[in-house]
Amino acid sequence: MAATLEISYFNSFWIKTVNNAAAQPVWPMGYPYNESNPILGANGVPLDDFPGTNATNAAVNEITAGSNDYEINWFVEESRIRGGYNNTQLDLGVKAYIVEDDPTQQVRSNSMIYSGIYNSRTGINQTNQFSTGKDITKSVDPAYGSIQKLFAENTNMTIFQESKVSSVLVDKDAIYTAEGTPMQTTSNLVLGQVQPYLGEYGISKNPESFSYYGFQKYFTDKDRGVVLRLSRDGITEISQYGMLDYFRDNLANINYSNVWNYAIGPGAFSVSSRVIEVGSTPTDRILLGMSLNINGSFFGYLQDINSDQITIDRDVPTVSITDNVVLSSIAPSKVVGGYDIHNKNYVLSMQYSPEYAFEPQNSSAEDSQDSYVDTDKYDTIVFDELINGWSSFMSYYPTQMFSLKNNFYSIKGSDIWQHYSNSVNRTSFYGVEGGSNITFIFNGDSSVNKVFQTVNYEGDSGWQVDSFISDQTGKDLPPQNRNWQFFQDTVQTVKSYYEGSYTDQGITYYSGFNRKENKYYANLVNNSSAQPGEVVFGNSMSGIKGRFATVKFSTDTTTDPGGLKELWSVGTKVNYTR
Repeated sequence: MAATLEISYFNSFWIKTVNNAAAQPVWPMGYPYNESNPILGANGVPLDDFPGTNATNAAVNEITAGSNDYEINWFVEESRIRGGYNNTQLDLGVKAYIVEDDPTQQVRSNSMIYSGIYNSRTGINQTNQFSTGKDITKSVDPAYGSIQKLFAENTNMTIFQESKVSSVLVDKDAIYTAEGTPMQTTSNLVLGQVQPYLGEYGISKNPESFSYYGFQKYFTDKDRGVVLRLSRDGITEISQYGMLDYFRDNLANINYSNVWNYAIGPGAFSVSSRVIEVGSTPTDRILLGMSLNINGSFFGYLQDINSDQITIDRDVPTVSITDNVVLSSIAPSKVVGGYDIHNKNYVLSMQYSPEYAFEPQNSSAEDSQDSYVDTDKYDTIVFDELINGWSSFMSYYPTQMFSLKNNFYSIKGSDIWQHYSNSVNRTSFYGVEGGSNITFIFNGDSSVNKVFQTVNYEGDSGWQVDSFISDQTGKDLPPQNRNWQFFQDTVQTVKSYYEGSYTDQGITYYSGFNRKENKYYANLVNNSSAQPGEVVFGNSMSGIKGRFATVKFSTDTTTDPGGLKELWSVGTKVNYTR
């Protein structure tokens, strides 16, 4: 039985019936129809256009008691592609087919298309108009890969392909004199001539690395292992400023197809219908569309997130707290870039393989004091134009970064955080309290053997030396031992001025830093084990031997916690042993 329903749209519809309830129809997502997943409404047809239907059982009328047949089961399909007026029509046959000579889909990843103009002042909005009577497309060389990012600036636009960067004129074109000098002229072309920048550089597939300030634009080219700056003098490799091999090695670890798992069981969840309660869910790590796997078998997709609950798109079977329940997602590596306008720095965060593991403390679902262990691997590093070099490594892991009115912000999950704020402790990042530290190298006359005897600094009280380590020796021990080792000298921890103070018979002494004329000094006490051939070693000797030393300063936990602690300069006294 078939019938035609009059619907208040210009589209024509094909109506069919399914009467046998025993032959359960298979709906989208590959599972049978049920009342909790109505299909009607997804086709854009209001429920009240179907006589006899109800909201509880939208696509199927009520079933007669004791019967295996549906009374009526309407399914509606549009006869024209995208339901557009006079679009390509579907014809009827053994199966519906498109009345079109070449139905093949075309993907033009190296082309651009533009619509009509938008003018908020006059109320003109033609952004949804694409006139086929006008030349509204522009293509760039497909040999350089797909277009990853477009950046409009003044009256030009910069095009970032995977392996090329170009500039295209907007609302003007260029002609050239006999000497090759370009001259701009007005044109009816919206996008004019494409002018590539010199150099085989692109943005690979990391448009998120792009950031700009003034006339300088920063981005990475993962395929070539470089960080780039586009300025008025063209493209420059800023990764070669002391960090060439570092970026070459680390950008090679960026992967576009990482699969990561988020384990919510066993012992950490309870199930009610399609809702899974997992305790304090870190929603910044759970994404819509993640697949649900139970004991290694796929069972559905994540449909909704609500506090400590997640909802799957189909009914979940009975799940035991011993079952292995895992959410899986494709999470490619990212190279997130942002400009810190407060310090005039380009901040680059290379995020390699996102992982998030759940570690339950016991098998009780009611005890939710379980821990989430962040095992993300990332490096956040800063480029400073003032010194034309990479100045610092940072410990924060941002989702996005941006600047606004001389303030620098970063996004972590769904929260926005302001950096350099005086309203919180200076050692607080993303709500987590911690200490501040800086690592540097004493490398004067690196080819000369020396003994580092003391360490000093200018700044505020509250700094301590966590480590003071010399350079490594060569491999020692004979080859037959197969136990090659490096040796290096270390020192005992140098306590801060306050934590290193103690009183003996009414006199105050300092085992760490001591202050003299507002400058802090401390002796270095050797803490090394005996090396082959050494007679005197460890705390029996003062200072450490080496050509250079790696030093780590940090703030202590008792001197004005979270307050301002400046470190102006650091020095050391050495004894040369030429």
